Amino acid sequence: MTDTYTALENELPTVSPTTLITCGSPQVVVSCPYCGSQHRHLGLGLRRSPCGHWYFVKAAGRQS
Repeated sequence: MTDTYTALENELPTVSPTTLITCGSPQVVVSCPYCGSQHRHLGLGLRRSPCGHWYFVKAAGRQS
């Protein structure tokens, strides 16, 4: 079996998260640059939003 890689067509927007502490684990909350809603994720990095768009979640002050 061979994995197929599909390149994204456009450069992805980068969004800065706010940390949300829950009883289970920390999550990050971002304002979606596409639909304007608040989306929660379990971590940083490349994420797909519930509205179906991709963006990069990056904490302020971090360099990669």
